[in-house]
Amino acid sequence: MPLSLASTKHIAELTVLRAALLTRRVMTSALTSSSSLSKPDATPVTMADFGAQALLMASLRSFFPHDGYVGEEDAEALRSNPQLANAVHALVAEASADFSRHHEESVNEDEELSLPGPKSLDEMLELLDLAGRGQPGPRGRFWIMDPVDGTAAFLKGQQYAVSLALVEDGREVLGVLCYPNLSLDEGVVSETSVDVHGCGVMLSAVRGEGVDYRKLSTEYRLGPPRKLDRLPSPAKLSDLRFVDCLASKSSRLDIAEGLATQMGALPFPGVDLWSSHVRYAALMLGDDNNASDGGRQRVMIRVPVGVRGLPSRACVWDHAGSQLLYAEMGGKVTDLEGREMDFGRGRTLAGNWGLVAAPEGVHGEVLRLVREWVERDPVIQGGAAAA
Repeated sequence: MPLSLASTKHIAELTVLRAALLTRRVMTSALTSSSSLSKPDATPVTMADFGAQALLMASLRSFFPHDGYVGEEDAEALRSNPQLANAVHALVAEASADFSRHHEESVNEDEELSLPGPKSLDEMLELLDLAGRGQPGPRGRFWIMDPVDGTAAFLKGQQYAVSLALVEDGREVLGVLCYPNLSLDEGVVSETSVDVHGCGVMLSAVRGEGVDYRKLSTEYRLGPPRKLDRLPSPAKLSDLRFVDCLASKSSRLDIAEGLATQMGALPFPGVDLWSSHVRYAALMLGDDNNASDGGRQRVMIRVPVGVRGLPSRACVWDHAGSQLLYAEMGGKVTDLEGREMDFGRGRTLAGNWGLVAAPEGVHGEVLRLVREWVERDPVIQGGAAAA
């Protein structure tokens, strides 16, 4: 008999917690740059990326053997570097054993749940490839994961996320996001708001059931959640603040800044973050977001660089899970054509172009304004060469 969504969510939360604890282990061990390498697209990848995905996959394959899996990493780099492969396997084995021992000691008998780890190096490599070469389709169930979203920020000791989403027939039905380095003690999501004692914050949701929030310790247990209130609607567009990444090379920052100026939503950006999933967290978390008078609600737009109609470069693992969480809190996400995001078209959001994430009450107006900028931009319309 298939597991209920409630049981599936609990397994997913523990699975993400275990992976997040591994990433913290790597971070606090102060690994040198020799423990990282660059992938062909020049983004950094560390032992944490491989190790966390291996733990995610070992659990998912055990509990949900008939589902599909999609992850950012495959095992190619490890197969060509036996020394690194053995080091990652040792890290995974140690983290798995520690989690099993401490988790069993810290929970009640009724809550106990055993999460398996890879039984061998070969199995670990196979699990990495199973997700790293996975292709989501328009039908069926797929788990989409990003073991470390924001690796460049992770390497600096800043904000990153461990994400896991269950997608069925192209739509998110469950999402779990952990931000292992995030502290909200200062009331805002920022690169420097670092949790030095615990394991950050976890958000999780089943479609239609609201968002659970947990502040995590490093004690190998989840603890009780609390439901987050839905975000209040801003009174006017000038109450919004933009979330963006000034280091981005794939999004039209000039359009985003122009729109922010037009709306009076300054300064731009209101929040500057590297990780895609942490940017979604900034849409949902922080004192301003939850102020009873509407506060400073946040908005995020992504207008792709280049001519309209180019193939999407937005990877599904950079968005799956977070968009469900945001919708469950009263936000709305569409692409620039107003279409719902489709997670069943492969490893990228091939059925969508750009995105607008805004509080539901003002999403339509923000989308209309963005489209006006797009329609009169000569580069996007193909009438001028990109700079």
